[in-house]
Amino acid sequence: MKLFTTLSISAILALSLNAKESTAVVSLQNKSDIEKSYVQSVIPNTQFTKYEKSKELEGYYKVYLDNGQMLYVSPFKNLIIFGEIWTASGQSLTQNDVKNWQEHLQNEQIKSISLEQLTKNALEMSFGNGKSKYDFVIFTDPECPFCKKAEDFFATKDVRLHINFLPLEMHPNARNMSLQILSSSDPKSTAQKIKNFEPVDVEITDVAKNKLSKMES
Repeated sequence: MKLFTTLSISAILALSLNAKESTAVVSLQNKSDIEKSYVQSVIPNTQFTKYEKSKELEGYYKVYLDNGQMLYVSPFKNLIIFGEIWTASGQSLTQNDVKNWQEHLQNEQIKSISLEQLTKNALEMSFGNGKSKYDFVIFTDPECPFCKKAEDFFATKDVRLHINFLPLEMHPNARNMSLQILSSSDPKSTAQKIKNFEPVDVEITDVAKNKLSKMES
């Protein structure tokens, strides 16, 4: 009787998957594989690494996409819901899930980045007595007042900085400042002049443009 039940379930699954024209491989030994194949049959061309049953929508799964977004999938109704689920009181039930998922992806990405990758295209500056006890990798915007405070702090220590410029759109002069520093034969002096609002006479080079592009990528 037990064997007959197993074969019956197998037949039902096969018929269901054929009806959806799914190419997913079903493993009867693993419930998780079965669930994932059902979800994948609805979105066969979508990459995802995490899914779970939705507590808010019966019969739906929350599918967390590799791009940081989330959608709801019903393998049994063959439906997909994009967007957010809201309560009657105006609370988004989706927003917190998406926020947590994006933070998870960012943390995983940070873990996978090596020191070599962070310093590969960075501008190196040493401060203090030249015997740098510590190396720091920083991401800065020359027009950002908070970045300036951090840089001024490091300038009083015996450190070596690996600087990556990330000029923000809200700072209209930041990109040009970054390019001037990267184009200069004396980047430290040029950076200090820019901080002091002194005139800088530096011709921007193609090498600097290419380097800044790599920092931003």
